Amino acid sequence: MDRWQLGKRDAIPDMRGMCVVALAHRVHPDWPLILIGNRDEFHARPAEPLHEWGDGSGLVAGRDLQAGGTWLGIHRPSGRAVVVTNVRGAMPDPAKESRGALVSDLLRGAGRFADPVAADLPRFNAFNLFAIDGGGARLLTNRPVPLIMPLEPGVHALANEPVDAPCPRAERLRAALADAVAAGSDPEDLLDALMAEDGPALFLRGDIYGTRASTLVAIAADGAVRMIERRYEAGGRPAGTTTLEFQIG
Repeated sequence: MDRWQLGKRDAIPDMRGMCVVALAHRVHPDWPLILIGNRDEFHARPAEPLHEWGDGSGLVAGRDLQAGGTWLGIHRPSGRAVVVTNVRGAMPDPAKESRGALVSDLLRGAGRFADPVAADLPRFNAFNLFAIDGGGARLLTNRPVPLIMPLEPGVHALANEPVDAPCPRAERLRAALADAVAAGSDPEDLLDALMAEDGPALFLRGDIYGTRASTLVAIAADGAVRMIERRYEAGGRPAGTTTLEFQIG
């Protein structure tokens, strides 16, 4: 059956994801780093919830059990943070490198892609990525062209469109985060904004495919970290919340 013949509740806007994420980098008075976003994925794809990995890597993240990597996480010893989105428009090539492994290598600062150059990026299926560490923040993407670009302090957003294309979803989340920063609000309040379904919807409530997790990462100036993950099952039904607080280092 063509996916557009499914009911609205089951419609799959794109089989390669509809994730959206926003980053506040060195602009909030109390939280120099805030990441907030939704992970949208097939409900049948297995994943572990947010936790500190037990492999000695120091990673605090959810885990994709199909490919073994992650979509968003923190490296607890260093405070590095990385988040990735897919980019729509091309069928994934299973022979290419795992985008989740790229995130893991960047977080650990070890592995083949711990410090990638632009020439490495075509080895992955289409993606957008924010990487933040003590040296600043970077945007990495391979659509429309391979690019690694430093980010100035400010509020930035990514979704599943090439970075040179307008994206109402990303702009809606960027504006919500910018408003929270300007008001000096508690970042946790933003989790409710991720439930928005009107206009350029941030939350996808599908039975086959939809929002699987809403996640907040906030790092204070003293290195205190707050991570909150709200998980959802088919139909957008709540499936649990994990809250972690810890210190970098």
